[in-house]
Amino acid sequence: MLSMSDTPIERFAPVFASHNTPVAFLVPTPTGYRKSIMDATAPVRELLHDARVHDYQQQPQGTENKHVVPAFLVQADGLVETQASLYRPTTKHGDPRIWFYDLKKHCRPCNLLALTVVDEAIYVFNLSDPGVARSLLQQDYAYSILQNSDKSNVIEQQLLSLIRKINEAGPQRSITPGDPGVGDTLEHALGIQRNNSKNPDYMGIELKATRLSRNGKMRTPTRSTLFSQVPDAGLSYREIVEKYGKMQVPRGSSEARLQLYETFQVSRPNAYGLVLDVNENADRLDMQYQDGNKRSYVSSWTMKLLRERLRTKHPETFWVGATSEMIDGVEYFRYVRVLHTKNPNVSLLGPLIEADKVTLDLAGHFKPDGKWRDHGMLFKMDKDDFPLLFSDPEEFVF
Repeated sequence: MLSMSDTPIERFAPVFASHNTPVAFLVPTPTGYRKSIMDATAPVRELLHDARVHDYQQQPQGTENKHVVPAFLVQADGLVETQASLYRPTTKHGDPRIWFYDLKKHCRPCNLLALTVVDEAIYVFNLSDPGVARSLLQQDYAYSILQNSDKSNVIEQQLLSLIRKINEAGPQRSITPGDPGVGDTLEHALGIQRNNSKNPDYMGIELKATRLSRNGKMRTPTRSTLFSQVPDAGLSYREIVEKYGKMQVPRGSSEARLQLYETFQVSRPNAYGLVLDVNENADRLDMQYQDGNKRSYVSSWTMKLLRERLRTKHPETFWVGATSEMIDGVEYFRYVRVLHTKNPNVSLLGPLIEADKVTLDLAGHFKPDGKWRDHGMLFKMDKDDFPLLFSDPEEFVF
């Protein structure tokens, strides 16, 4: 659906993320616009359900069971009061529908509409309207609708103070060889016991530590892992590598192995012919195999599960950067930077996957002796794009 939009979502996602405002997006198709009808996609249904505005699952089919709720069309300097019609037709399996009265006067086909709920009324922002866009981005009238208050967190300040003290104590000797050392050493210095829990590490705050340098040389910035999640249906991780992996000789080895180390995104297939697709009506993320112009199903995730993984993993996170140096053959870390994020706007996860701002990495292989090994199915994002997803990222440098 968003692929039809005449306006990129990336310009506006930081505004909704900064206020942690749940939002759903609609793009009227030419046919839907002509018929005054739009599909109430899964994100729209979830938005209305969570705001206690409407539950399509409890709604019988037929226009006689139509539910009308208050709505407002946001303008650059005011509101147009209207209503939203919510119903399930008797045809086409009763797929949920939505339409806003007088919408045609304020939008065109393929415009990008953002829906939010305030006091049980639906507010519609036409982000393709230059005036509305300007009012939102320049923090004018449209922006004021999203404004809310924020509260400081004592635990944030406590953890920040502890990391600052670790920095002041000088380089920390790695307690674990290899890549896990940077995170394990920080948690050890903070008195956190190593575990495999998916819950946040420090009193509700997740810790993610990465190397900024190796032995004094700055590293090229890498995407940060948001969470790991295997598919709900279709081929398993192992089966994906078995079917689509390639025999390759890894660096530092002389023996070939069956492996699949690759990034997956929506915009184009990767070197293995695999590509992602956001199915909004089914509220699902699909992995597909593309052969020429034909695509076939491989695996899938329910978006609801992915949103929940993001919500539970990163309600609040300290992304800690460390410099690294080798002293007498042992690695030492100095923790010099913290990027603090909180309140991920999980309603934006699907659109950001569709915009290639959140991607998926697979890193799995079979050893020459047949043993299976993987590093997880990792959903990642560039830190520069964090404002698209998180509320008010804040950086501290020691």
